[in-house]
Amino acid sequence: MISTISPLAPLQRRIDEEFARIASELTRRGFLAGAAGTALLAGLAACGDGGSPSAAVPTTRTIDTGRGRVTVPADPRRVVCIDYFTAVFLIELGLTPVGGIDYSWVDRTTMFPSYVAPLKALPDIGEITSTNIEKVVDLHPDLILGPTPGSRYDNSKGAMGKLGSVAPVASVDFGKSGDWRGPFAQTANIVNRQQQLAPLLASYRDAVKKTKETYRGLLARIVVSVVDYAQSGQYAVDLPRSGNGVVLADLGVRFGKASVDDGTNSRELSFERVDALADSDLILYRADADGKPTSGLADVFALPSWKSLPAVRAGHVYPIGWADLCTYRWAELAIRDLSSIFDRYQGVV
Repeated sequence: MISTISPLAPLQRRIDEEFARIASELTRRGFLAGAAGTALLAGLAACGDGGSPSAAVPTTRTIDTGRGRVTVPADPRRVVCIDYFTAVFLIELGLTPVGGIDYSWVDRTTMFPSYVAPLKALPDIGEITSTNIEKVVDLHPDLILGPTPGSRYDNSKGAMGKLGSVAPVASVDFGKSGDWRGPFAQTANIVNRQQQLAPLLASYRDAVKKTKETYRGLLARIVVSVVDYAQSGQYAVDLPRSGNGVVLADLGVRFGKASVDDGTNSRELSFERVDALADSDLILYRADADGKPTSGLADVFALPSWKSLPAVRAGHVYPIGWADLCTYRWAELAIRDLSSIFDRYQGVV
């Protein structure tokens, strides 16, 4: 008797069973409401039309995070970020999140100019200190990014623990300083975009190398300090592991004594300690888009002790709009600006 059962039937049955299993899992997670789930199911259907199951691309990856191993989408498309940094990292990596904190306040003073518009356009999931779980659910994420619970940037307490019922949650360890390079690399690994990170890092390293060569003599002899903000009778200096400090350190800049590295982001000193900047040949300060001092620094600049500083008397105090930089493209912009400051310091322009 000749069998009427197609030789492909067992294969098709396995494909149908796998399709049903993944569909059930996606439905449980809420992925089918998003584009990622639709695209995945379409891909599985195409495989059933004659594609080889052995050639199927894995749909998930297991990665190490600050909270242990986590299974995440291999190609996440609907990412929600509940912290300040990861959304900025993703945009630089070419992946715009579907939701983030309220970025309505960012401008070209506080953010890399090209990223201001996309950040402002993100649907917000609440303030950085209070994640709105319902808003996150409505965005149908396939991945949620945020800080390691209990860490310095864990601003929305408890949110990371609650969001695991919405979608896979991956935490980024920001440590205790403002050094964004490690967290950026962690984020790129989580979303499987190491290939997009590589050219950014290579371009930055090339800019650092060229700048160090161009200003080798100057960098060997001058001392630099960065004044960040002032409030309640105190002013802050950024340290070598601050957002901008890591770039200055990469360039080989020598920091003033007030900016000795202690593993954190910045140090506060009283107005009575303005003389702590006396060893600095060049002082940089946080400024707005017009170059005016921000965050209470005008009060510092009005002090007689400030006006008597050697760098101030010599006219070597310069505004910067990149005090909060946290990406490689932004860092390269800072290096270009810093190069022009070095030229002005040397009287080149």
